[in-house]
Amino acid sequence: MRRSAFLAFSCLILGFIAGCGSGFNGTLNPGGGSGPTPPTGAPTVTSLSPSTTVAGGGDFTLTVTGTNFAAGDTVDWEFTPLTSMYVSSTEMKAQVPASLIAKPGSATIVVVTPTPSSMNFGSTFTVTAPQLQGNASYTMTTVNVAANDMVWDPASQQLFLSVPGNGSITPLNPTTGQLGTPVMTGAPDRLAISDDSTYLYVGMDSSGSVQRFTLPGMTPDISIPLGSYLSYGPMYALDVEVAPGSPHTVAISRGTTALSPREEGGVAIYDDATPRPNSVPGVGYGPGPIDSLLWKADATAIYGANTETTSSDLYVLPVDASGVQAGKDYIVGGTFGFVPRDYNRTTGYVYAITGQAVDPANGSVVGTFPFNAVLGGASGYDGVVTDGKLNIAYFLVQAMWDTTYQEDVLEAFDLTHYTFLGGIAVPETGAQQVKMVRWGSNGLALLTKSSVILISGGFVTSPAPQ
Repeated sequence: MRRSAFLAFSCLILGFIAGCGSGFNGTLNPGGGSGPTPPTGAPTVTSLSPSTTVAGGGDFTLTVTGTNFAAGDTVDWEFTPLTSMYVSSTEMKAQVPASLIAKPGSATIVVVTPTPSSMNFGSTFTVTAPQLQGNASYTMTTVNVAANDMVWDPASQQLFLSVPGNGSITPLNPTTGQLGTPVMTGAPDRLAISDDSTYLYVGMDSSGSVQRFTLPGMTPDISIPLGSYLSYGPMYALDVEVAPGSPHTVAISRGTTALSPREEGGVAIYDDATPRPNSVPGVGYGPGPIDSLLWKADATAIYGANTETTSSDLYVLPVDASGVQAGKDYIVGGTFGFVPRDYNRTTGYVYAITGQAVDPANGSVVGTFPFNAVLGGASGYDGVVTDGKLNIAYFLVQAMWDTTYQEDVLEAFDLTHYTFLGGIAVPETGAQQVKMVRWGSNGLALLTKSSVILISGGFVTSPAPQ
């Protein structure tokens, strides 16, 4: 049968000539070189129009030129028959669906007769990776430091890193890429900074507390004890977030390493070191696990997420003077791995690593950023940050063409129209270990498993249109 014979000659037809012989470039050209010649009367493809396209495009019409075509013949894309139209003995037309050009690669185009011959002679169609667009004016620096968390301090124009290796809070100047003098703290984990740059809150895993430091001098201030959970030992901060406009107020998600999911202590509000009376219970007693927190702009609600069991919940927890209460639990479209990581005060929406923009007023998905516009695919990372002033959303996604997982793509989108603006390649960062923050007037920082990647320049502020 023609199919089995076709496989036998696949090294020729697909252009893998390196191990198959010499003088053949991947497109069989009867009478040229030392390749095989078609049987008399067999359909032969000599050229394609177009012969190449960019991955991720839409449906298109392919014109096939050759010899010995007949009514009833079909154009095949590898082993997929296309909707075909016979024009003449030297021309066929076929409809190519977008699904066949979703990824970069190549395909052999042949014309098949109703009674297939033992060998078909075709031409190679190439699907190329799209050119990543974006302002070329940017710099990228990698600082080799392993940290648990990272925040930006606009007052001192530096990043603060919680470094477990030496048990310190270490400043990083993103403009120079230089680390500053570390402040030894013990076992720092989660970080949060007040929006007036007055206080830095540090989750201390070793002591089961949150330590507050006054800025800019990093002077130890109050300690917030988180208590113990039943007989499982002390709790620690899974997330810490300072209330907007209230530097003395923090929301803390508490958990213990002795249990899984870890979020057993629930969510509580603290004014300095004093907890408000009402808190949201943890797993088994409340809506949890809720281990990722975002404040609403007016501090009247907390938007919580569950990263422990990769569910699709968005929790909206009302906050008042008495504390925090269990509110709405929205299932966001059944999206597996939905994790909101950013709240934008301009739009009022929360943004997830999987690309959804969600209205927390009703849990509806109001838009989805098209990662596939540049073959990014689903993110699976924690890298998402939005800038309301610039009207840009930044996402870190895996490059689908990179089968060795050595490269990611930083993609920029119009925040309100969800259109792709541009992208740049970045070193592979490691799934589930990335945090992204905006710094300065034109900077982004990516916190990975083992480093901080600093990006600055025109790409951040004005990505070029696609």
